[in-house]
Amino acid sequence: METKELKIEQIKDNGILTCKLSGWLDPNTSPKLVDSINLDKVTTLIFDMQNVEYVFSAGLRAFLIFQKFIDLQNGTMKLINVSDDIRSIFECTGFESMLETK
Repeated sequence: METKELKIEQIKDNGILTCKLSGWLDPNTSPKLVDSINLDKVTTLIFDMQNVEYVFSAGLRAFLIFQKFIDLQNGTMKLINVSDDIRSIFECTGFESMLETK
């Protein structure tokens, strides 16, 4: 399986963590995403998906992990700038509630 790099740019401001992602979320890159994000004192977690090319099931699992943690902190999580192709993956798997509505 071809794999592409995942780049993560994080901006934390007053309890809001915005993570700009680019590349692929696959079995090789998803652990990097989970390991690199610290949700301490985060009440709103935003993933900017504008430059994400593809999300494999391992990527969906990573988002589930973040959703569970942010729920425990009574926070919110949303994915923004999701392409139609990736949106269809989330809708087919029942994960569309994570997506910001258009």
